[in-house]
Amino acid sequence: MLTTTVKYHGLRLLLGTVLMAISPAFAVRVIDGPIVLYSNATFEWGGHTFSYALQGERYLFWSATLNKWEKGPQDEAYPSFVRHNYKTQLVGQTPVRGTDGVPAVHVVSVGGKNIVGGPQPLLFRTPDGYLHMIVGAYRYDPDKPTWFTAGELRYYRSARPEDVTKWVDRTELIPSGPPYNQFHLRMNVAVTPDGKRAVITVLAASEDGSVPFNTPVIFYGRRERLDFRFDKPVKYHDPLAFFYPLAAASDGGVVLVGNVWDVSKHATSRLIHLDWNGNILHEQALPADAAEGSYLSYDMRPAQPGDWEHLVIYHRMGPNDGPWRHDFLAYDVAARRLTLANEVPTEEGFSNSGKWLYISPKRSVFINNPSMGRIQVWEGDILGDVQVAPVPLPGMDPLELGYQASSYVMIPNPCQGSITVPGEAYVMSDVHNPGKPEYSSATAGRNRGPCSLLLWRLALTD
Repeated sequence: MLTTTVKYHGLRLLLGTVLMAISPAFAVRVIDGPIVLYSNATFEWGGHTFSYALQGERYLFWSATLNKWEKGPQDEAYPSFVRHNYKTQLVGQTPVRGTDGVPAVHVVSVGGKNIVGGPQPLLFRTPDGYLHMIVGAYRYDPDKPTWFTAGELRYYRSARPEDVTKWVDRTELIPSGPPYNQFHLRMNVAVTPDGKRAVITVLAASEDGSVPFNTPVIFYGRRERLDFRFDKPVKYHDPLAFFYPLAAASDGGVVLVGNVWDVSKHATSRLIHLDWNGNILHEQALPADAAEGSYLSYDMRPAQPGDWEHLVIYHRMGPNDGPWRHDFLAYDVAARRLTLANEVPTEEGFSNSGKWLYISPKRSVFINNPSMGRIQVWEGDILGDVQVAPVPLPGMDPLELGYQASSYVMIPNPCQGSITVPGEAYVMSDVHNPGKPEYSSATAGRNRGPCSLLLWRLALTD
């Protein structure tokens, strides 16, 4: 059993609706929010990449980690995250506008003997409304302290559609035999539009070295009644340092776009298109300058609602000394062709990662949080090679709301089964509460919170 459901715990509901008078030519405005979804979480590690926000018919769903620093075994041979960690994971729901749902928070148990916490749960949704959750946890050996700590995967399905309050443990539907049964929990999920197939991508490893560290593997799952039954994982590439990809799944295969850190001072991105047997159909590096820096992709979604043959990829060009740029690329799944749609020059302070959203064939919007502060929109014919500039979005400045900063911008994605409502979008951001201590590598993983999850609803007009 997944333990207890806690309703309203850590929740503060609607702070107020923000209605702003904006020029009719401006396509984006705040119509609801912020709603405080939870007020005592850690920052959302990997929030620029992973599926921590999911939109259903009646609820917006989210996942997070409780801001509670817990003690583990203290032998110095263990890595620091075993000796201390944030172990308690959360999933929650808040009703979308026009529904009569009830907010709730569920505490996810990753308990068990010799278990420490993993990353935030990954959520995906099938068209019948059922929620599916992949949870990672690390297991240590109490009799043999070592740097190697094996990650495990667990799978849960909601007991009822669109409801986080009760879950069914279906972990037995994920194969757990060798050789790929120990993991570095950098993972992602995707589901096909019809909800009949799903994938889990993760990095495999083994303590004895028989599986090289960070070997990319993929689990293919097929829906059987309410659950997904996953096949044995398939190795689809030689080891790649820290390859944790965006993922999209459709009849045309599985498209992965991940960050490659083989050269730490020159981090790049790579697209890998797989068939449904783990074979590579196409592989290509994304744009990168020769200069040291990071050239990383942070968003991928259908070019317009229902068009799974064409994907838009947001790619940040970040040489250490500039010039900085937001690139928008298009991938044709059938033709296996990647093209550059637009390059948007920017200043370093405006170069934070973000999310792209379709509005109409000639209009779209890119949303990010420059310098971890006020949320900005870049709106216009972004895919039409038209230059756009950032404009602050009134009502979405965490500093004006009394917070210290924002870490990431998260928007529900159809690649994880989120529904799309024409003319509107939900945006979630993890913001640093007043008094939050500074986080750095010197704090050995501490000070990730307290943070709050804020949610806004935007109108997107053509």
